[in-house]
Amino acid sequence: MSLREKLRAFFYGGGTKKNRSSNEEYVDLDLEEYETELREEEGVKMFVKIAELTGLYDVPELKKEIYAGNMLILDISLAKHDKVSLEKAIKDLKRVAMDVNGDIAGIGDNQIIVTPTGVKIERKKMKSSS
Repeated sequence: MSLREKLRAFFYGGGTKKNRSSNEEYVDLDLEEYETELREEEGVKMFVKIAELTGLYDVPELKKEIYAGNMLILDISLAKHDKVSLEKAIKDLKRVAMDVNGDIAGIGDNQIIVTPTGVKIERKKMKSSS
């Protein structure tokens, strides 16, 4: 049974919580499987993902997402308490962005955007025509 079928059965065929037995097991959803199915079925090439960078231990998972072709919008406010770790993490993410021919830029004081292959960030702000 595919993930999509599991989700449909859960939401549409599972009944109410009262009808479920207390011994019924819940399904652990694997988002990677769902994303792979979306990419294949609907031609999705990239996801825009929101994440928090709290320290160096977050970097491997973030790098994995960039290499998978996803765009990240990172909240770095929790990592600001350790400037050295924050600088190392950003330097590592810059290397990944360069490696995949993507881009990285700050958005205000607390956010960073990292783009995958073929996506560049315009650094000039757009102005309204009025």
